[in-house]
Amino acid sequence: IRAKPRLGQHLGIFLDVDGVLNTEADWHQPLTLNRRCVKAFQSAMELASTRFEEVSVILSSSWRLGWNPENQPRHLRELCRAVPIAGITPQAQSALPKGQRGREIRYYLKRHEMGAYVVVDDDIELFSRDDRVAMPIFLTDARMGFTLADGKRLIELVKKWSVRASENP
Repeated sequence: IRAKPRLGQHLGIFLDVDGVLNTEADWHQPLTLNRRCVKAFQSAMELASTRFEEVSVILSSSWRLGWNPENQPRHLRELCRAVPIAGITPQAQSALPKGQRGREIRYYLKRHEMGAYVVVDDDIELFSRDDRVAMPIFLTDARMGFTLADGKRLIELVKKWSVRASENP
């Protein structure tokens, strides 16, 4: 059996939490993770690590508020036990959320080199029209959160964008 070809050296995954690692039904208790969604995301990370030398998760979620590597709040400690977080996006100074997350991710990308990246989120309204065209955004259904089927689709999206980037350097 032949191994699948590597897609690159480094994949950065910009991760939202609410609607991805939990579901709308879980939102009645804020800052909680859904075990099924987390396991599905962990499986996707394992799959990605077979195609990339390094896989890093960058927290782009509102969960990053209160981030302190020396003394994490309980919900962030729980998240970091399940998913290793390599960094967080900065918080944009904006009164309007529309397009804000995309702006934060673009800022992060200007300062950190990555071979490939993908944005995993459930809310397309946080991205401008230009971001929607220029960024590989993988949307989950907040009612379901991240699923095992999403893992395969996520890798296909990264593969498509990796090919596109190599054709248009």
